[in-house]
Amino acid sequence: MDDKRQRVMKWFFAVLTNPGGVFQQMVEQPAFFKPALLACGINVLLTLVLLPKIREFTLWTLKSGVVQLPPEQLAAGQNVAVIAATVASVLAALAGPWFLWLVVAVLLKIYDLFGARGTRFGALFAVAVYGYLPVLIGNLIRTAVVIGAPVENFAKISLSLAAFLPYQKSFLYFFLTGCNPFVWWSLLLWGIGGAAAMKSRGYGGVFALLFGSWLVYTVVTALYALAKVPAGIGF
Repeated sequence: MDDKRQRVMKWFFAVLTNPGGVFQQMVEQPAFFKPALLACGINVLLTLVLLPKIREFTLWTLKSGVVQLPPEQLAAGQNVAVIAATVASVLAALAGPWFLWLVVAVLLKIYDLFGARGTRFGALFAVAVYGYLPVLIGNLIRTAVVIGAPVENFAKISLSLAAFLPYQKSFLYFFLTGCNPFVWWSLLLWGIGGAAAMKSRGYGGVFALLFGSWLVYTVVTALYALAKVPAGIGF
């Protein structure tokens, strides 16, 4: 049992350097619970580290927002807003990865159904968990940057290609916000792992589905942000 646990955790980190070999071994005995707990635990820890910054940003947003509140409403709403932001951040750190893993596993399963391969959903979910490590690394780096940044830049800090543009309200900016190299890295790993789990001879079809889904999602969210985000602070 101890050997299996050590092997599982070794796979979780070795996927960065030898994804093909790791996924070939892992899909035979898919085990994702401990790596999943580790990833969620790290996400929650990063959120706890950022709680003071989240509180500062929430208060700053209330005081500097587009809609100016009367002093009495501002004072009454500060505690509620801080608590709500804290709870939402912790819940997102806990539930966000599981939702992402489920989406990736479902996409891989859809591809698997068209090929009538009969791959176990548990194996595809394990692929989603193991391929998440680059996203987790990105979260670590972003947290380190946010800690030392001014509170007004909290929401503007990004590891995406949008970091090379000034903060602005435009489709290009919002689209580039979704162009995160760490997410692309995970997409590559999910494609490699999905192909290994489905015993596919090539990666092309899996990559096309994953990157195509990412592209559609990024375009839709960019259009939504362009339509909904008011021209206010920072624009």
